[in-house]
Amino acid sequence: MGKTAKTAGNAADCSINNIYRLEGRVPIGKAIPFGLQHILAMFVSNLAPITIIAGASKTPLTPAQLGMLLQNAMFVAGIATMIQLYPIWRIGSKLPVVMGVSFTFVTVLSTISANYGYPAVVGAVLVGGLFEGTLGLMAKYWRKIITPIVAASVVTAIGFS
Repeated sequence: MGKTAKTAGNAADCSINNIYRLEGRVPIGKAIPFGLQHILAMFVSNLAPITIIAGASKTPLTPAQLGMLLQNAMFVAGIATMIQLYPIWRIGSKLPVVMGVSFTFVTVLSTISANYGYPAVVGAVLVGGLFEGTLGLMAKYWRKIITPIVAASVVTAIGFS
């Protein structure tokens, strides 16, 4: 290893280039604006899907119920982020991955919410989460079947939708 790789974790060698290293340390003057930018972006992307789905509900939620949902979303996002940092069993990546609510299922959950109400959304999320978690734990088996081009096409289609 070169000298730069050995000293990347050293506080004395704290340059902006370290942001691209695995164990790099970013100067505090740069880390604070990066962190604030990330938090502000994460708040919007974490709270918007819940607000959209709740707004489509057959029976409107009260402001207190919506506030409780939004607070719970932020709390659970924090727990999920901590599990990513400090894995439990086979769940977690040991990387600083910030978890949050996904826009992936907004369309289908808005439809469920409009037709059956918000309690049906909660049930759908519970059942779907168990199914998705099971698929994730069995990824080594189905990764042999699904080629990268198929996976990329699905992710692209979800993004375009």
